[in-house]
Amino acid sequence: EHQYNSPWNIAANFNIDMSFSVQEIEGMLAEYESEHSTNMRTKEMAELLYDYTSGYPFLVSRMCKMIDEELSSQTKYNGNAWKREGILEAVRNLLIEKNTLFDSLDAKIANYPELKNILFKMLFSGETISYYAGNAAIEMALMFGFIAIRKAEIVVANKIFETRLYNQFLGEETVLSDYRSMASVDKNQFIREGKL
Repeated sequence: EHQYNSPWNIAANFNIDMSFSVQEIEGMLAEYESEHSTNMRTKEMAELLYDYTSGYPFLVSRMCKMIDEELSSQTKYNGNAWKREGILEAVRNLLIEKNTLFDSLDAKIANYPELKNILFKMLFSGETISYYAGNAAIEMALMFGFIAIRKAEIVVANKIFETRLYNQFLGEETVLSDYRSMASVDKNQFIREGKL
């Protein structure tokens, strides 16, 4: 239904949660199961997928595609990767792949240093960040589903984003640390050793 203004003459908020619920994921898996007869436990698989993705549509779809098209053909799964081990391997593979969603996440963090700072504090210092409306970086991250609001606090939206951000920040810190140690080397050492 198109709604431009409320009866109170204010703009109507867009409050639709686009994430899949466990039941919706289970419904998709049940449909897949009826066509492919893998003997998967659809409820268990749906709960695992939701546990890692919080129902984020791209992540759910990408992991299912990966399990179906890439993992199930591996001999170690005997033609059926629709089990806990398959989900965990899909998570590991997803975390190291380059895709448009992670490119978008990286771009938002690069373009909004305040968002990067907030996420870093939450993940590494355990700081609680209260949500406040009007912060462009936070609103943008909410719109893209990278973060969520729980009990008036900002949290990373799901385990996959959280792990991806940990890996990214740790990688950046390692590079910076290596650069700092290289920069602190006595420059005359290279002259003395005949390397310049």
